Amino acid sequence: MQCKNCGHDNPEESRFCMKCGKEMAETGTGGAKCTHCGAENIEGALFCVACGKSIGAPYSGDVSHGRTYEAPGQNIQNGPFTSNIALDVVLSIITCGIYWFFWQARQMRAINHLLGQQRYNFWLWFLLTLVTCGLFNIYYEYYMAQGINEAQGKYGKQLSRDLPVLSLILTILGLNIVADAIQQNEINKIFGQ
Repeated sequence: MQCKNCGHDNPEESRFCMKCGKEMAETGTGGAKCTHCGAENIEGALFCVACGKSIGAPYSGDVSHGRTYEAPGQNIQNGPFTSNIALDVVLSIITCGIYWFFWQARQMRAINHLLGQQRYNFWLWFLLTLVTCGLFNIYYEYYMAQGINEAQGKYGKQLSRDLPVLSLILTILGLNIVADAIQQNEINKIFGQ
């Protein structure tokens, strides 16, 4: 059975495409065991043909370390990644920017979670931002906005194509907190908040 979304050939009894995770018309199973539902899948499958979950990714009910991964097109858990933007801004101002570091770390974990890979590293960002007297943060705000765009595409959300450039301009103007508020809004939208 060929997937209408990506064109990949799946076993006839597949309920979900093993390549892109989209639901298919019929149900069934086939070879390597799924860690989520226990269904048998054929060797090399990326997504389970019975439940559509990513094979080899952590179980979606396991929120340890805030890292849960879902197949594209599936519902994603927001875990500790969404937040009240007004509260983030107020706490960042009240603590003279100390809370902002926590907010940055949470945003990096959220984007890593959405992309399913460890692309953004808080300690690397912190060290290079410190060493370059804040210049590295200008690049990183742009880079994080690109990751948000990639996540929007991955989960079928409307792309904010101007987000990377807007983040770059706001950060150059010293309005990092505004750029982060806009980025957090886009992250919240991806999680359905």
